[in-house]
Amino acid sequence: MKRIKDLKTRQGGIHGISHEASVAEAVRKFVEADVSCLAVYEDEKLVGVFTKNDLVRCCARCPERICDLKVADHMKHNPYVAQIDDDLDDIIEEMIKKGFRHVPVMENGRAVGMVTPIDILEHQRGLLRGENEELVRYIRGNY
Repeated sequence: MKRIKDLKTRQGGIHGISHEASVAEAVRKFVEADVSCLAVYEDEKLVGVFTKNDLVRCCARCPERICDLKVADHMKHNPYVAQIDDDLDDIIEEMIKKGFRHVPVMENGRAVGMVTPIDILEHQRGLLRGENEELVRYIRGNY
């Protein structure tokens, strides 16, 4: 059974923003950090996520007021989160079932990473390569 901690996510590299920040500030963070999702905090508590898709919806609704909008008014509140020791297959199932693209990873009450489909694909690719190498060694008699 694989765990979330087995993924090569950007552990410790989660990017956050205050719930009181403007959408314009979130845009700057998206660009500076080259990420597609920000963890949203109130004090030090994770209260939501704000994604580039949320930004696009903001622009579609209020293009003339984009600089005046607050992240708290457009984020996903109380996001689904994974614990660092959760079963990876369970998290993948939830992501598929509910259409999540970003799942904050928690450890001891703190967000320590963000699971994305790219993280999962990279992990699965590594597993497939390992299995393929084992099969080739077996076929060649080098097992």
